[in-house]
Amino acid sequence: MAGVMTDADYNVLVVGGGPGGATAATFLARGGLSVAIAEREAFPRFRVGESLVPNCMPILERLGVLDRIKGHGFQPKFGVTFHDQETALEHSFSFREGRPWPSFTFDVHRAEFDAILLDHAAREPGVTRLQPATVEKVAFDAEGATVRVSDADGERELRARFLVDASGRDAFLASRQGRRRPMPGLGKVALFAYYRGARRWPGREEGNVRIYIFPEGWFWWIPLARDETSLGCVLHSRVVRGWQGTPAALFQAMIERCHRVREGLAGAEAVTPVHTAANFAYTVEPVGGSRFLCVGDAVAFVDPIFSAGVFLAMASGELAAREILGAFREGRFEARRFARYERAFHRGMKPFVRFIEHYYDPLFLEIFLKPKDAFGMVDAVTFVLAGGAFRRIPLRLRLGLGAFFAVVRTTRWARRRRGLSPESRLEW
Repeated sequence: MAGVMTDADYNVLVVGGGPGGATAATFLARGGLSVAIAEREAFPRFRVGESLVPNCMPILERLGVLDRIKGHGFQPKFGVTFHDQETALEHSFSFREGRPWPSFTFDVHRAEFDAILLDHAAREPGVTRLQPATVEKVAFDAEGATVRVSDADGERELRARFLVDASGRDAFLASRQGRRRPMPGLGKVALFAYYRGARRWPGREEGNVRIYIFPEGWFWWIPLARDETSLGCVLHSRVVRGWQGTPAALFQAMIERCHRVREGLAGAEAVTPVHTAANFAYTVEPVGGSRFLCVGDAVAFVDPIFSAGVFLAMASGELAAREILGAFREGRFEARRFARYERAFHRGMKPFVRFIEHYYDPLFLEIFLKPKDAFGMVDAVTFVLAGGAFRRIPLRLRLGLGAFFAVVRTTRWARRRRGLSPESRLEW
């Protein structure tokens, strides 16, 4: 392959062994490059963000790991259910047949899912796993990157021709040579824990992710295998600022205020402590540069309402690998070579962000939870929420999506004319 040189330890160093890093490493190695994955934590390790979208399935198949995922015993998921406590509106969106992906996916224990992907990557010829190993420093030059790695044997320097930042919310490169830009209005706070013995639903609805909206924020309810449930509460910042007690006490208080959650937890027991995450919606810049690209949460993290995190990590990992392999073939590694990658990432992420920003508008929720399938609007919405925006959206579905948001705009205008438009919760 043109551009592959021998005076470096590796062609590519991937910082981070989560879904984005493991995906990128697998595809890079299959393209003939030598790859090292530096993951600072020992696996398995706890991670939240357990719900996949259907478009993850083709990526898992291309990785060659789909059968292992299917056979592991994860909880199948066929749709998503939303419930708004204030209006009592509820609607279930089911994943549809006839798409470029299956009509189901999985809710996963991330500790196990991530370990499967990293083990799979490490089995590829040409992949070296450094774990646990922390990348302390990086310095770029015209020929690549020199990194300082720390592990059980001490510190050492490695040379790589290219670096992929898949470090997640740590945003390794942005914290050292870039910047992290908060998404306006989405600086919420999340509290979450695992429970055993929580309510389960019968049949195909057992694995539905359930979103319970109440005045102070919203809960995610993700049924997992082995009778475990991931429960998280995303709160408006003003609620957290006004709280005087501990995060655990705040979490319990919110459970009491959200009727469906309180009822569903009757007789259940917590099996983890309450974890917190704050100010978690951001983008970073630069996304790419001479001799590096960022993937997954190291590029952006969005509000988890539509379960996009793992998909964005894997989709960007595959996309980054494609661009890096092209760069090695061409022997071109300048920043402008990777502008196409940045455009593609943001184009794929944009529809999720659009839905998230509208989601905090009570008027949008009224329309979203009473969908009418005129002009194929429901078909278009489910296509986007299944991860379809990383593909070319068919014209029929683009028109349906446009019709959906046109209804939102028209209804909002009409309500404002009558003085009835409610306040958006985005800035709360």
